[in-house]
Amino acid sequence: MDSKDYWAIAERDIEIQNPVTDRKLRLLDDYCDVRDGLSVLDIGCGKAWVMRRWAEQFDLRGTGLEINPAFAAFARQKAAERGLGDRLTFVDGPADAFTPEPGSYDIVICLGASFALGGFVPAVDWMVRAVRPGGTLVIGDVTLRHRPAVPRPELHLPHDAPDTIGVIERHGAVVSALISASDADYERYVSHHRHAVLEWARENPGHPDHDAALTQSRADWLHYLRAIRPLLGWTIFVARRDG
Repeated sequence: MDSKDYWAIAERDIEIQNPVTDRKLRLLDDYCDVRDGLSVLDIGCGKAWVMRRWAEQFDLRGTGLEINPAFAAFARQKAAERGLGDRLTFVDGPADAFTPEPGSYDIVICLGASFALGGFVPAVDWMVRAVRPGGTLVIGDVTLRHRPAVPRPELHLPHDAPDTIGVIERHGAVVSALISASDADYERYVSHHRHAVLEWARENPGHPDHDAALTQSRADWLHYLRAIRPLLGWTIFVARRDG
């Protein structure tokens, strides 16, 4: 089953496609000093909830990069319905195929999509180069909260928050704020995925991807229960590029 098709099913019922609430995301308004006249680049924008909301409140221009055609189509439709189509542009395809002019954006966002740029460290490097000196980068990713009491070599564990901040600051940006998902935020997010796939499977018993979708959903669910729930969290890091 194509992964894009799977995620279109798993996230069909949600617009905020990360383990965080709308109330927490609104903190970015102040942390990023969002105002009229800014330019925003959103990497792996999905349905572009953050960028669409900013464009409704401020006279800014935004570009969203999205590989999943279902998500890009949703973002375009919502932007058009709100009269934002002239200020928000969505680029279909891999994020790493997009080459921004160095220092050409005021805010560069990547929420839960660092994989689109080859992983967390390459994503930070890419984002720092794309944002102007003094501009803001926002990156949300999985972070290590508790090291396992018994080594688990089968798990590829991410950095904890202090080490993640170190990575960002070594690339020339100073972290100024954190927004962390709670256990309830993460549980609700993953439960949305599980519920949506099971509902889809019941609605489409004869679909050629029926069994593959259920297999993927069960694997993701067990990974959450065995690794994410006891060990990992999810954090948004807000940083200002030097200069």
